[in-house]
Parts: sequence; C-alpha cells; structure tokens
Amino acid sequence: MRHPRFSRLLLLAALPLVAEGQAAPDPAAVELFVAKCASCHTVGKGPRVGPDLSGAVDRRGRAWVEKFVAAPSTMLDSDPQARELLRQFGGVRMPDLGITVEQAAQLADLVTLCSGTPCDLQGRFTPVTQATADHVALGRDLFTGRAALQNGAASCISCHAAAGSGAPIAGGSFAKDLTHAFARLGDEGLDASLRAPAFPVMGKVFAARPLTADEAFALRAFLDAANRTTGATESVASLPLLALVSALVVLWVLNAIWSRRLRGVRSTLVPRPRQENLS
Repeated sequence: MRHPRFSRLLLLAALPLVAEGQAAPDPAAVELFVAKCASCHTVGKGPRVGPDLSGAVDRRGRAWVEKFVAAPSTMLDSDPQARELLRQFGGVRMPDLGITVEQAAQLADLVTLCSGTPCDLQGRFTPVTQATADHVALGRDLFTGRAALQNGAASCISCHAAAGSGAPIAGGSFAKDLTHAFARLGDEGLDASLRAPAFPVMGKVFAARPLTADEAFALRAFLDAANRTTGATESVASLPLLALVSALVVLWVLNAIWSRRLRGVRSTLVPRPRQENLS
C-alpha cells in the first residue's frame, strides 16, 4: 500500500508538468486583443471603460459573445443583455471595430482560455512608476502641442483639457477632461487607450498617425501627475471662448472694411446731382 505522504509528493511533483501542458494564447489573438479591446477591457483584472471579460463566454454563451464582438451596434440597439450592459457602464457604447467573424471566434477562444489561466494581454509594458520629471515634462509638452507628435497627429489639447498643463487655454471641450483619466483607466488601461484607441473619433484620428511607445509613456507620466493634482483645471480661457472671440473680431474687421467701401462709393456719386442742378 502506497503511503499517503508519498502520494502527496507525487502530486506536487506533477503540478509543474500540468502547468507546462496548458495551452498558450495564440499570439495573433493577443495582438488583436491589444489593438482592439485592451483600451476598454481586461480579462481578470477588473473593469475599465467596459466590463471585465473574465468568464464572459460562460455567462453569455459563445454565440452571443461572438455576435456582440462582430457587431456591437446592432446588439446594443436590440438585445436586452447588451442594453443592460450599456446601462451598467454609463451609456458608453462599444463602437463597431471592423472585427470579422473569424476574428470574433479568435477573441472568444482567447477570453475562454484567459478566464481560467492568467494571460499576459498587455505585451511589453513599462509602468509609470519608472517615469522621471523629464518624462512628465515631455508628456506635458506633447499634450499641449509645444512638442510635435512624431507621426503628425493633433495634440491632445485640441479636444481635451487636463490640470497642470500650464497652457494659456484650458483645452478643447469636444471630449472628456483627462485630469483623472489615470484614475479611471489605470496605468495599463491608459497605455492601451493611447496606443490603440477604440473610441470612434480618436480611433480614426490616430489610425494612420499612432503614438510611439515613448510618447504614450510620457503622456501617461503627465496624466499620472495631473491625476494627483488637487486644484481644478486652470485656465485663462477655453478653446470655445477663444473661437467665439476670434469670430467676433473677424466680423468686426470685415464690417469696418465694408463700411469704408460704401462710404467711398457714396462720396463720388452723391455730389453729382447737386452739380447738375446748379447748372
């Protein structure tokens, strides 16, 4: 009869072999997840903009998950479960990301695997705790446009505001104030949002002009610093107000020019009838 202690030792010795036999994530699926999903979702690390996907295939069913991933807009307009998720996450709609049926199946496989086995779905990642004051300063300059982005994209301040920017204007109001974006998304989530944004407008803007890894790191460093500020977003003016004032100035100048033009025409025409009457 085998001794119980010896059996336990055999079991412990076999555990590494079981771990080695576990399937590794498909690199293509991981790359797809990082590019399309990681800015809003994790698998097992908690919610971001959207829900944590751990166990999603078991909860919703594989067919539902694949259908939703491939055509979220259709599902959000018609499916009760999708509409409940929309309510839970503040009405933030997942955009259609151009994911094919085959890619949706890849992602479902990946979520199923990583729901049971921890997976690295972030790739190469440098935490913002390693940032220096120089990184924060560079991120501030990239945010405000003092330093140009390498691939030619517009600076963040075109659409966003953030505390600590030091800019004479608060920034655009087209999109969210990013002062506390670091707190909302976390370090990894913010990195994914910057490198591969899944938000409709931002995704189109940066699709052909992506941020470099160094630019994304510097912006994370700045937004981490902004998140730790206690004051409100400081500003002397805002972009909408500046645009309104500029428009009023242009209209005033055009009106002045037009008025002078009309007076010049009248000065040559009005005296003529008087001269004819005197003759």
